[in-house]
This record gives sequence, structure tokens and C-alpha cells, in this order.
Amino acid sequence: MYRFSNSLPYLLARLGVRMGDLFARVIRHEKLTLPMYRVLAALSEQGRPLRLGEIAELTSADVSTLSRIVAEMSRAGLLTRDRPENDQRSLQVVLTPDGAELAARLMPLAAYYEEVATGSMSAKEAAELKRVLVELYKNIDRLEQEVEAGSIKVPPPARPKEIRDERPEAKARTNRPRGKTARK
Repeated sequence: MYRFSNSLPYLLARLGVRMGDLFARVIRHEKLTLPMYRVLAALSEQGRPLRLGEIAELTSADVSTLSRIVAEMSRAGLLTRDRPENDQRSLQVVLTPDGAELAARLMPLAAYYEEVATGSMSAKEAAELKRVLVELYKNIDRLEQEVEAGSIKVPPPARPKEIRDERPEAKARTNRPRGKTARK
């Protein structure tokens, strides 16, 4: 039987929200939000200029939200935004030396959070968990296709049960033996 409190999406969200909140409480001292950290980490990990769409994919952020975050980070001197000569419609984002230095200080802290969260798991178990999570994420492509095709819908409400007439006179009429007439 499905139980919300034991459902995979709930348990994953619960873990992610709690870890994210605790991490955000520490990085706010660097004037960063969690989405900003994710941009820094994605750029640092890739080690090359990234387009907004690539960053959105890596951080699971909406492109319009990401655009505002990148603009704010650019004003703070953590990254630069440039339009490549061969594609004036695209925007490439690159870490500045200050952004790279900040990412280098924060990523070990994120690794520590992961180490604490995995607790007594062996390195092999933690790696297997990550592999399974990546696989689960890829499996969601099927749901996305089904949602976009309109093949997943909320079931209609159950039909109401027939309402029985519970008035005493109705019971008396239905309880009378058939074929006999009442005498007056």
C-alpha cells in the first residue's frame, strides 16, 4: 500500500531540503544562496564556460530563475557573462578568480555534509546509492513523456453509493410481506 511518509519522492525531498537548509545557513555568511552555490560548483566541476541551458541542466534550476541568479553573481564579481562571437543569442558563463576561489573553499564543506549524511555507509555503499539515484532520475524521463502526452490523469471521484431511504415509514412499507393486503 502506498504511504506518503514512506514514499521515495518524499524521503528524497526531505533529505535534500534538510541538507540544503543546513548548508545554506553556513554559506549565507559568504552572501550566497544554495542556488548560487550550485552554479559555482557546476562551473568549477566542469572547468569550462557553460551556457545557461547547461547550467540549468546541471543544477536543476529554471533558466529564467538562473538568469537572475547569474546576473546577481556577475554583479558580485563571482563570474562573468559573455556572448560568444559565433553565437550572439547564447550566453556563456565563466567563473572569475574570486568565484573559483570561493567554490574551492565551499566544495570540501559540501563533501563533509555528504560524509556526515552517509554516516556508517561504506564508500562502496555510498557509490551504489549515488548510482541508483542517477538511474532513478533517468527513469523519470518516462513519466515526463507520459505527462506531456496526457496519458497520466487524476482518476475521477468514486461514484457515490446509493442513498437508502432510512425514514421509518419507508422501512415499514418495505418490510411488509408481499401478496397480503393490510386490513383496516
